[in-house]
Amino acid sequence: MHVPLAAPATSSLAILLFLWTWNQFLLAIVLVDDPLQRTMSGALGAFQGQWGTDIPLLCAGSLLILAPTLAVFLIFQRRFVTALLQGSLKG
Repeated sequence: MHVPLAAPATSSLAILLFLWTWNQFLLAIVLVDDPLQRTMSGALGAFQGQWGTDIPLLCAGSLLILAPTLAVFLIFQRRFVTALLQGSLKG
């Protein structure tokens, strides 16, 4: 009975959880010592000052990190907006 009403909120929570997990930066830098086990954000942060700063390469890495986040939002945009507007309508 309540599960169909909770579907937009659950999908919105899943999207936000994916984005939070994907963009994990500080935890990956602090806790993970092995460079092969880091997240993409952590690897980009560690790469930044290793042998100098190559701005075009950092921008390319940033776009690679941004691409899955943007794809998930664009695919599930309708559900995300539905979940945000679900409580704002009367009736």
